[in-house]
Amino acid sequence: MKKIALTSFLAVFAVSAANAATNYFVGGSAAIATDNDHDSGLIVAPEFGWKLNSNWDLGLGAHFGYDHKGRVTINGATGAAEGYYYGAGAFARYKVGQLGGIKLLLKGSAYVDFETYSPDQGDSETATSIDVDVTPMITYDISESFTLYANLNFLGVHAGYDFKNDKLGINKNWGFAAGADTDDLANTSDFQIGFTYNF
Repeated sequence: MKKIALTSFLAVFAVSAANAATNYFVGGSAAIATDNDHDSGLIVAPEFGWKLNSNWDLGLGAHFGYDHKGRVTINGATGAAEGYYYGAGAFARYKVGQLGGIKLLLKGSAYVDFETYSPDQGDSETATSIDVDVTPMITYDISESFTLYANLNFLGVHAGYDFKNDKLGINKNWGFAAGADTDDLANTSDFQIGFTYNF
C-alpha cells in the first residue's frame, strides 16, 4: 500500500512539474556585512516560488546567518558575542518595468526573525521580531533558466515588531522606517546578490 501511495504521489508530482514549465523557480542569495564597530557577518537566504503571470511572483524563503558583535549587552554585562540569526517567511514580487533582459521589481516580504547571541562568557539569549518590508530589486535574465538579481535593501519601506527580552534590554516595540539608508551603500548586506533557476 505504501509503495502504491508513493508511486501515485511521484506520478502526480511529475505531471504537475511537466505542466508547470517555466512557472516555478528555486534559488537564493548571499551577503557579507561589516561596519565601523568591528561587527561582521555572513547571511544566506534560499527561496522557492512560482510565477503567477508575467508580472507577479509569489514565494517562500528562509535565511540563516552569522555575525560577530564587537559589543553587546546581555544581563547587564557588555562584551563581544557571536550572533546566529535565522528566520522564515513569504514574499511577493511585482514587475515595475523592463528593458531587455533587465527588470525592476518591487518585493514585499513578511518574516519572523530570531537572533541568538552567544557571549564569550554567560548564557545565550535570543531576540525575536516580526518584520515586513517593501524594497526594490533588479533582475537580469541570463537565459530562460537562470536569472541573476540584486536586492536593494538600502531603499524602501520597513515595519517591524520587537518582542520583549529583559536580558537583552529589548522592550516590545513597533518600528517604522522609509526612504534611503545612505550611511553604508558598500555594505553587501544592503545589496544582496543572488540567482534563481527557473523550471
